[in-house]
Amino acid sequence: MWFTSRPVPEPDIETLRKRARLLVVDDHVFPHMRLFTRDGYHVERWPEIKNLSQLIDGHFDLILLDLQGVGLNESPDLQGLGILQHIKTSNPAQMVIAYSAATQRLSSNTYLDLADAVLDKDSSYVDYKTLVDQFLTRRSTPGYFIQVMNRDLGVNAANVPKAVPKALRVMRGGSTSSLETYLRARLPSAEQADRILTIISIGASAVQFVS
Repeated sequence: MWFTSRPVPEPDIETLRKRARLLVVDDHVFPHMRLFTRDGYHVERWPEIKNLSQLIDGHFDLILLDLQGVGLNESPDLQGLGILQHIKTSNPAQMVIAYSAATQRLSSNTYLDLADAVLDKDSSYVDYKTLVDQFLTRRSTPGYFIQVMNRDLGVNAANVPKAVPKALRVMRGGSTSSLETYLRARLPSAEQADRILTIISIGASAVQFVS
């Protein structure tokens, strides 16, 4: 008799809320901090950048980033926009909701396109919460990280036609060694290979954590 494995159901949003780590980067009190905490989210706030590595290594599931008044030491000219650029350049899979009290004035800045979403700082709690729940759900699936990997590969995807099955194998609990050897042998840039490995390694941790 043959047995087929049943697909693992996606975790419900209540489970994701309890497990997820949210970071607010804001030099002023975030207006909805209390409501997020009330509803079971684990939220930490940094009034300034405490650790750049934790912004890009998957330590936080989702970052809510104020674009003004933060990152003054790391990016005095661009402030939060510079932090956003650093995050998305280093780890495109890191989800970031950017917000500002002056989003209309910043709307022409091309760095804003890097954010997964942009809100006015005074948007309602429901607006923030809806996006947070959507992104936490999306981040719990292998498909999200495969999509980010393919977007980063761009035209170089043709050089690595086996990248998707190898990446899926990693996210099912396999080793990254085969994927790493494959990428380094076929991609023209070691930096891109490193970035893809970061995306898939973090994806493996995220998917296995909630499964």
